Amino acid sequence: MYLVTYDTRLGALVVAPESAADLNDETQALIESTGFTWRPDIEAFTRPGRAPQTAGWITLRLGQLGHDVLAC
Repeated sequence: MYLVTYDTRLGALVVAPESAADLNDETQALIESTGFTWRPDIEAFTRPGRAPQTAGWITLRLGQLGHDVLAC
């Protein structure tokens, strides 16, 4: 499962896997191809800015890869 949300403290979109088991090579490549960077301090990917279109697209694509996604 993934959480896709905007974090006001970070000023960034966040894509967070529920566990390391959710993060395979294909999923990581998809997320990083959209400009997200892994942040080990919060165990999530971030991308500066709000970009609702990007949030919607990444939510759709994660779902197409078979992941459950909670988007807010």
